[in-house]
Amino acid sequence: MVGGVCVSFVLWNPAWETGIDSIDEQHRQMLAQIEGLLVAIHDHHPGERLPGLLAFLADYVETHFSNEENQMRGSNYPGLEGHRAIHDHMRAQVEHLLEGYRQKPEVMTEEVVDFLTDWLIGHINDHDLPMARHLLRFEAKASADAPKGLAAG
Repeated sequence: MVGGVCVSFVLWNPAWETGIDSIDEQHRQMLAQIEGLLVAIHDHHPGERLPGLLAFLADYVETHFSNEENQMRGSNYPGLEGHRAIHDHMRAQVEHLLEGYRQKPEVMTEEVVDFLTDWLIGHINDHDLPMARHLLRFEAKASADAPKGLAAG
């Protein structure tokens, strides 16, 4: 809140919609975490928000990435290995952020903001949207190929 007025630093972009509710909801949760950190930075209290955000991130990379990887595996996504390698790199980055925070919490805010911004925009646009298109095509084909009920006769 700035001067009694709510200010939003980051707005959900409909172009980030994958069409897969569970993934979109998780992406929105990430956006809310980024928004909370940016508000705390604006209010000059990022240190109050950073520990909770980093704990959220540690859980998120396991939950969200595992969810995506399971869906990719189940649909025989041809880009699974590459996407998983990107996830593994991001998992390592989150671990680096956690370790950096443990050692020097006062200098971590900018690094966390840069990581989250790149993740939210870059990863969704470059990797999750193409994956989601594959998952939706796979689901549509599976539905179309499913045996129909016995005709009444």
